[in-house]
Amino acid sequence: MKWHLLIIFTSLFFLNTNAQNLEDLSQQLLIRQIQNKSTEEIEKKLSNISLEQLSNSLKTDTHKKTFWINIYNGFIIKKIKANPESYQKRSSFFSKRDIPIAGQLFSFDDIEHVILRKKQWKYGLGFINKPFVSKLFEALSVQKLDSRIHFALNCGAKSCPPTRVYQLAQIEEQLNTAQRHFIENTSIIGDNKVELSRLFLWYKGDFESKSAILKLIQQNVSEDLKSEQIKYSPYYWDIDLNNYILD
Repeated sequence: MKWHLLIIFTSLFFLNTNAQNLEDLSQQLLIRQIQNKSTEEIEKKLSNISLEQLSNSLKTDTHKKTFWINIYNGFIIKKIKANPESYQKRSSFFSKRDIPIAGQLFSFDDIEHVILRKKQWKYGLGFINKPFVSKLFEALSVQKLDSRIHFALNCGAKSCPPTRVYQLAQIEEQLNTAQRHFIENTSIIGDNKVELSRLFLWYKGDFESKSAILKLIQQNVSEDLKSEQIKYSPYYWDIDLNNYILD
């Protein structure tokens, strides 16, 4: 009986340790990229972990969001700094599988649309699932889509939400803060219209409906909404790698 308990305790210990290590690696990758420091050793560690370690360490949606948001934002900075011209061909920039994690290659599209958006088709406005997803991505994707990720992922463009370093113990509060700040800073409330970021158009289904979007806006701005007519602001794709907040 004692041996059984010891084995269970040891397994839980290493599982928690692995999860903590992955969280730390994702945070350090992002922090060092923001600070313009080398992340070569961190990238080696991320590449050399096993798929079993990855899946066992990212058991919950909270773990998955914390890890993958930091990984996405960190590698965005790395890839753009290494080759700014590649950003001009955004389709290939986001779809190219050149992010090495656990012996596999991931793309930004894989991380955002398959893992974090629960297997959504990139061009489906949040209403259409991606038809063919590998077993690997099935296992890694979140159980429930959290629309707040759209205020956490920074794709390197001027109109993106600011980058933050997300922490497992604080991610709920951090995502709420990111959502509130982005809505406050990008929404224009007028008598005849509500002007919003184009993120609300591109991922409309992730927010469920127009009425749900308007309700979300009202909850996060001080002005009363006087119109239900939504207009979407232009999205500026100029590169901006200085759009970050270090808490």
